[in-house]
Amino acid sequence: MSQSPRLCLVEDDAIMRASLCQRFKIEGIDCDCFTMAEEALAALEERQYEVLISDIRLPDLSGEQLYNRLIERQKLPPPTIFITGYGTIDQAVRLLKLGASDYITKPFDLDALLIKLREVAAALFDDMQGGGVELGVSPAMRQIQTTLDRLAAHQVDLLITGESGVGKEYAARYFASRIKNGTETPFIAINCAALPEDLLEAELFGHEKGAFTGAGRVRRGVFEQADGGVLFLDEVGETSPRMQAKLLRTIQERVVQRIGSENTIPVDVRLVYATNRDLKMMVDRGEFREDLYFRINVAHVHIPPLRERKEDIHWLANCVVENYFHEHKKRRLILPLTERYLESLPWPGNLRELAHAVERACILSPQEVMGPREFGATEAAPLASRGNASLKDLMEEYEKNLLRETLEHHEWRIAETAESLGISRKNLWEKMKRYAISQPG
Repeated sequence: MSQSPRLCLVEDDAIMRASLCQRFKIEGIDCDCFTMAEEALAALEERQYEVLISDIRLPDLSGEQLYNRLIERQKLPPPTIFITGYGTIDQAVRLLKLGASDYITKPFDLDALLIKLREVAAALFDDMQGGGVELGVSPAMRQIQTTLDRLAAHQVDLLITGESGVGKEYAARYFASRIKNGTETPFIAINCAALPEDLLEAELFGHEKGAFTGAGRVRRGVFEQADGGVLFLDEVGETSPRMQAKLLRTIQERVVQRIGSENTIPVDVRLVYATNRDLKMMVDRGEFREDLYFRINVAHVHIPPLRERKEDIHWLANCVVENYFHEHKKRRLILPLTERYLESLPWPGNLRELAHAVERACILSPQEVMGPREFGATEAAPLASRGNASLKDLMEEYEKNLLRETLEHHEWRIAETAESLGISRKNLWEKMKRYAISQPG
């Protein structure tokens, strides 16, 4: 699968449960399997799952009761596929009306279930791109997303802090998308550090015709352009004392005065500020106005760096891979071995650095499967240090793991695996024989 969601499977039939778990493992899907609904409920409280698959008839609770319990606990159920017999189709339809994603009737082919799972995963990916799971899958980002949902319902401005590249503008756009005012909300962004002060002033507040040399026409500033919507002021900590004073007046009075005009223009705009600086420390050093700091720090969200939310590394990398496929119609595959390597890196540039690295690997990779070396690693780099193990041993272990994971991904189909690895079938067979790799069972 191009997206590999974490699954919670609830199935009391031991044979079916084992069969499903084995197939999911072959597909490279992380799956936790449970016999009882209460066990699954406890797990759903502790761990974030992207998809829930549940039989409707369970020993302790029905699938419908399980789903309703999640709703009663004010916990949004993950996208859910129910397994049902023909006698419980009406119940499955009721669950669809409550918000379940789909159902499949017994007896069913495993491939049919995987097709439905792929459809749910694709919809989940689309949500990530356009308004559902937008910011990440880690607990930290899910909590931030919940906070932004709540703040969007109130008339408050927002301060977003975090290191460069963590996704502050993504968060601002998500916040804007959650504001419901009956019309499409305009979103205007400006980087306060990207322009010299005189140009920044003109961009922010606009100017009248003839206000300065080159001002050949009236121009609205971004405050006016964002009227009725959201204005994102990135790197607000880089503004000069003079600009801070002008911003303070505009923020307090919700009016703008164009350069060269004596008139003020009222604006109805939600403001989102972002910075990678410590504004409180800047206030203490006299570099940032205290009154402006208190004005913009009403609602504050801090986005942690990528190295502190490693769950998002896999998610973001696969988002980039999916975008690459849509744009270029070329498939790329990141195996668990590569995911572990990516998670071991510090990513000082955060999301921006990771996205660029994955895109570059997609472009330069000569085959479908992307290993750690496509990300600039030596072959042995992803492997843990093991005392006096030789480089040759480490490289052989890396190759063996890569072969096995690629074979499992392609369900041990030799031709597909060889094509993904960019080698001949004969070469693949020889390597399998060398490393004693054979299909289990």
